[in-house]
Amino acid sequence: MVRFRAILNFKLGHRRTLQREIASARGVPSHQALSSMPFYPAEDIEQDERLSPKPSSKLDPGKGLPPTGKRKYRRHPKPDERAPEKPPSAYVMFANRVRDDLKGQNLSFTDIAKLVGEKWKVLDPEHKEGYEHEASIAKEKYNSEMQEYKKTESYREYNQYLSEFKTKTSKEGGREGSGEN
Repeated sequence: MVRFRAILNFKLGHRRTLQREIASARGVPSHQALSSMPFYPAEDIEQDERLSPKPSSKLDPGKGLPPTGKRKYRRHPKPDERAPEKPPSAYVMFANRVRDDLKGQNLSFTDIAKLVGEKWKVLDPEHKEGYEHEASIAKEKYNSEMQEYKKTESYREYNQYLSEFKTKTSKEGGREGSGEN
């Protein structure tokens, strides 16, 4: 290892510097991100194969390079604000009550989540059934409210918005590489 440090001129603990030196030795351009660099074991690949990038079906349309890992934002339709609110599940109802009990303690979010999960796992079937019954009642109420809501003009307007949104995004999907919005 000491010999490689002397040859490549990097300090112990400078992993990125070492990765960049290895990438440069393999012919990867310095502007290409290290995270998008494919792994080529030296023993399995001939020298000339390592120096040329492998062809990919997922090339960036404008540059001819593999994508750097950042995904393009995909628009989503706005939620229907006039629709009835979806009911919480049995677990969420239980978690809300346990969180209320733990409110006074100085616990992090992850600690609370772990405690809630552990308590749910060891909860008696009778108590769990009570939460599930409460959740099923809330779900039945939601379904009946939703049936009533589907008869309103607001629901028809939202469905019209959704259909327009879908046609608009499907048309934009064909122009992804053009830079237009």
